[in-house]
Amino acid sequence: MTIKSQILEDFVADFSPSLVPEVEKKLLLKLSTSSGVWTLFIDGTMNVRGSKLGIVLKPPTRGIIRQSIKTARLTNNEAEYEVMIAGLGFAKSLGAEIVEAKCDSLLVVNQANGSYEVREDRMQRYLDKIQVTLRHFREWTLVHIPQEQSSEADALANLGSSLEEDDLLPRVVIQLSK
Repeated sequence: MTIKSQILEDFVADFSPSLVPEVEKKLLLKLSTSSGVWTLFIDGTMNVRGSKLGIVLKPPTRGIIRQSIKTARLTNNEAEYEVMIAGLGFAKSLGAEIVEAKCDSLLVVNQANGSYEVREDRMQRYLDKIQVTLRHFREWTLVHIPQEQSSEADALANLGSSLEEDDLLPRVVIQLSK
């Protein structure tokens, strides 16, 4: 499980910034001060076709970056942890210093905030990875939201579900910009 998480984090760290066209990235970074609050909506899902991750990142001033990531088959909890790691890594790569992450997984939010005890080793490894990533931010909050408030991230997570298995390779990122 640690290997899956590390592969996904490395992928996001290595390739996500290059997925945002360079001119758009410069404009986004110029318009968004890194000291403002970056809002991150995330959702992970699993079905018979594999696991999908949805990320919606809103910089402080304007603009929205959306990603749909297809991964190898994970459990629902693993998918929620993976999308948290990917989303935080993506925000960090764009220079965010203050992030408010919103997630509909009560388990992930409460484990990351220290309210729930982690009982499984693989979930502890995911939690350790999130805690390391969070250290890169000056400030952060992680908030549980009802599923209907993360409908855009949910739709992105399900985007890959509509594609046939042969249409995309695992860990392919679909970048959508507004």
